[in-house]
Amino acid sequence: MAQGIFGLDRVYKKQVQNVKNDNFDSWPESAIYGYFGGGDTPPYVTTVDRIDFSNETLSSPGNNLPQARESLAATSSSSYGYFGGGFTVSSVATVDRIDFSNETTSAPGNNLPQAKSGFAAVSSSSYGYFSGGFFSPPVTRYSTVERLDFSNETLSLPGNNLPQARSGLTGVSGNSYGYFGGGYVSATVSLVDRIDFSNETTSAPGNNLAQAKSGSATVSNNSYGYFGGGQEPSFVATVERLDFSNETTSAPGNDLPQARESLAGLSGGASYRISGSRTYGYFAGGLIDTGPPAGDNVEFNTINRLDFSSETFSLPGNNLSQARYRLSSVSNNYYGYFGGGASSPPITVYDTVDRLDFSNETLLLPGNNLPETLSLSSTVSNNSYGYFGGGVRGGFTTVFVTRLDFYSETFSLPGKNLDESRNALAATESNSYGYFAGGDDGGQNVDRLDFSNETTTVNNPLPYGKEGLAAFSSNSYGYFGGGSSPYTNRTRRLDFSNHTFSAPNNLLLSQVKDRMTGTESNSYGYFAGGDAPPPGPSPVSLDTVERLDFSSETVSLPGNNLPAARENMAAVSN
Repeated sequence: MAQGIFGLDRVYKKQVQNVKNDNFDSWPESAIYGYFGGGDTPPYVTTVDRIDFSNETLSSPGNNLPQARESLAATSSSSYGYFGGGFTVSSVATVDRIDFSNETTSAPGNNLPQAKSGFAAVSSSSYGYFSGGFFSPPVTRYSTVERLDFSNETLSLPGNNLPQARSGLTGVSGNSYGYFGGGYVSATVSLVDRIDFSNETTSAPGNNLAQAKSGSATVSNNSYGYFGGGQEPSFVATVERLDFSNETTSAPGNDLPQARESLAGLSGGASYRISGSRTYGYFAGGLIDTGPPAGDNVEFNTINRLDFSSETFSLPGNNLSQARYRLSSVSNNYYGYFGGGASSPPITVYDTVDRLDFSNETLLLPGNNLPETLSLSSTVSNNSYGYFGGGVRGGFTTVFVTRLDFYSETFSLPGKNLDESRNALAATESNSYGYFAGGDDGGQNVDRLDFSNETTTVNNPLPYGKEGLAAFSSNSYGYFGGGSSPYTNRTRRLDFSNHTFSAPNNLLLSQVKDRMTGTESNSYGYFAGGDAPPPGPSPVSLDTVERLDFSSETVSLPGNNLPAARENMAAVSN
């Protein structure tokens, strides 16, 4: 049950720049290093080893733990890593701290309330939680949950413990919950318990591991936690996956090459992102409508990159596989997906999906396209899935919601649809819900998609204009700008806390318009391009970029517009 390691699912303080809230969806930068601490060779050691994620080399930072021990657990804030408990001659209560800024180790002065080893740790942005474990000798197992406050490094008992005392369990952390899986009571168990970071209550989500085991290792990304290996009582190679979006467990199909227990796992190398804390926005496709005479429209395959730090545009050099407009986009931490769209004349509608790799800005066709041709759809995303709602599907306006599984890059119909058929709608999301608003061939209804169970309900209606609006979101609000039927320059603000709309006068755009595209950075939302109604400026399509400041909720023109006027684009950001 030697665990002796933690994975940097939380990045260093020096990497977190311009973080706008404390409710972290994920982290904006990659972890630089992972640290392996303690263990049993034998004998027990104080060693701290460092892995550099940029080149995967291992080295010694030169500062070890003050006390040699094994079967310890660890957690981390943005500034420090904490190694707690463990076993020497008997279980200990010691907590040691490693400072990420200079890699020195020290004792913060506050230890666990009880000595223990063989336990698990999870963490939110504010607290680390040490749970379960045992004291030896003699063997006594615990259900206790101890809380480490990252702000002052004090430890306390929040008062809610695991439903059952056990040791040899391991933990993974999602955005809202920590999960403790497996372990040993009088025999190995498959139990999964959950701690809710918002109120620190513990419960059983109802889905356990398929296999009873203890001494597994865990790693996680934004969508899934993985429990690998363990003992039941023989050693196993099984890897089980916990889906954070619906708390179901499954076997992804690829196990460890070798059965073993008491192994350790860390997560690193991938870019974790705070919602909105991003570097670039990418605007893809679109067309320029020059007005009468008809037939002069020109579609683009171009991708333009907006650098949020300077608000300047450039060409990353890789474009869509087809020139098209009326396409839609979803994204996770690693990729942006541009799906469907149309070209004319004559009108041709596509099912094509292009994937943009954020790490190197290359585009390719992942191989799985939309189930049918689709245009004028709108999209929302969470960590696990992208959802394409409504639009013109197979030639008809639809109520269908199509789901893209980011893990397998396959499409399916979850069976939860919009309340009415519509196209040219807009959508944005909070951490918990996606909101599909307005659209043509329908009313001003807003459908709210609950990410936890994929059910849809009718939300409060959209005020003003319903067709061709654009949307983005901050942590607290969704903003729907412009639109037609009738044309408007208003931006409607959706309060995520109560699902209600308002239309403050300080959120007026510079002109009435529709068919814009929206995306957001850490501090601002951007409405780009669009179409002004006649008698508007010539050409009818616009290159204008308008910026909404989340801190002051004012709208302005930053001064750098699209390289070419266009409308009906799609956008993603990372």
